[in-house]
Amino acid sequence: MERLSLRAPAKVNLRLEVLGKRPDDYHEIKTWMYPISLADELTVVREASAGISLACSHPGLPVKEENLAYRAAALFLKEHALAGGVRIKLTKRIPVAAGLGGGSSDAATVLKAMDILWQTQMPPEALQEMGAALGSDVPFFIVGKGAVMGGRGERVMSVLPPLTAWLVLVNPGVPLSTQQVYQQGKWGLTKQGGETKIPKPPQDLKKMGDFLRNDLERPARELLPIIGEIKEKLHAAGAHGVLMAGSGPTVFGFCATEAEAQQAAREATRAKGWLSFVAHTLTEA
Repeated sequence: MERLSLRAPAKVNLRLEVLGKRPDDYHEIKTWMYPISLADELTVVREASAGISLACSHPGLPVKEENLAYRAAALFLKEHALAGGVRIKLTKRIPVAAGLGGGSSDAATVLKAMDILWQTQMPPEALQEMGAALGSDVPFFIVGKGAVMGGRGERVMSVLPPLTAWLVLVNPGVPLSTQQVYQQGKWGLTKQGGETKIPKPPQDLKKMGDFLRNDLERPARELLPIIGEIKEKLHAAGAHGVLMAGSGPTVFGFCATEAEAQQAAREATRAKGWLSFVAHTLTEA
């Protein structure tokens, strides 16, 4: 096999707890995440000649070392001392800097594709470790299913039971830097010990609001108050359990059916010019 096309799904954080700032300046977190059907598409081609080529449908994204997908390919070739090169075509559908993990998912998908194309048969744990060197969310996308992640987000704490749900997502079309959001927050040093129980999200969507939590939402709203307006619009449109995704600024809410999600998307974004998406959670990516 010389060519492989895969989807790179976005994610939503149903719960994100910031436990404190670590001595290495990263933040210790615990987060409950699920992959969703909104996805980028990648075609990875094994080449005989050396080098990495990346073509991207998004004109504003870099196509060299600044791109996580490019760096993933470079790391894979280096770690395995492989001859030849790789050509990648990336079709972007996930908004950039939106709190949905698009760049991390692209990187994870490149690693998985290259593992198949070069038949390196890496154990999942080894792929996750390689992914962690690229970014905190990359190991989650290697797992490819609902999971609780700890550390700076790279450590798998528990795999979550499947969750079947329709989502409406609204993005204001303005990027928001994860680093800025963390810097805006007021976090103490990480506390040792504490709560070790890992609650599971409810299957009843009407009870989801009691489970949802995102400690990054307050500092994100201070930087971008429009997040609060989007939440109000989604609540008014009938979505359940409305929450900011990751470090924002995308906001999502649950709906009972695809038709309800489509209706909520139309109502929430009417006359606003915001981006909206309807997606469902994935059992496995």
